[in-house]
Amino acid sequence: MKFDTGTYVVIASMIIFYLRMMQLRGRKRRLDREASVARLSSKNKTRKTAPAVEEKDKNAPPYKVTSWVLVAIAVVLSLLGLVARSATGFPDIMQTYWWVITSFGTLLFVFCFKV
Repeated sequence: MKFDTGTYVVIASMIIFYLRMMQLRGRKRRLDREASVARLSSKNKTRKTAPAVEEKDKNAPPYKVTSWVLVAIAVVLSLLGLVARSATGFPDIMQTYWWVITSFGTLLFVFCFKV
């Protein structure tokens, strides 16, 4: 496989997306930790036992989808760019600049998630 400028741009946009996911995961853990410390320090001063801790699903992702419409648009753009790179039925301009569409779709994913 030949690596060109477009491939490097798509790789960079993927790295930005995964760095954002790691940031959201870290923020969620920090907020949970701060909430548990605050709950223990304020409520435990007057009680003899520790307050009840809410049950959380350990396998649930630490982020939520803000807009499913944006997710759908991002998926369509990413797939359209990848198909434009591999298929021959697209116009030459789309085959040449396939990475713009793919990178835009990938970067749009960054705005689809929140803590």
